Amino acid sequence: MVSLVQFLIFVGVFCLGTWGLIVGGIGFAKEVFLGMMAPLFAGVVSMTLFYNTHKKSPENVTKMMIKTFALKLVLYGLYFIYIFTFYTFNPLPFILSFIGYFVTLHVSEALFLRSIFK
Repeated sequence: MVSLVQFLIFVGVFCLGTWGLIVGGIGFAKEVFLGMMAPLFAGVVSMTLFYNTHKKSPENVTKMMIKTFALKLVLYGLYFIYIFTFYTFNPLPFILSFIGYFVTLHVSEALFLRSIFK
């Protein structure tokens, strides 16, 4: 079983590493960084909540997943409104970055959840 700290370090290094590679290859540092931050922050918070809930009462993890999903839905919507209202940048790299990190981090969350339930 992977510990929470190991998982968070892996996810953080992965995100910063891929951000550096993308920026070094195609640029758009601000757009890619902003597209990475919301899914990374939400992933770290939700995985910490899932892990702590699993340690206390594994049967409540599903309830916590539903609550965090709803909260993420609202926060991502507010984040998009804020970003597109107050920042001037190229939106396509931001959107592609957001989608890429969103999918990748949710897959890694699913794999981590599978590992703690074994």
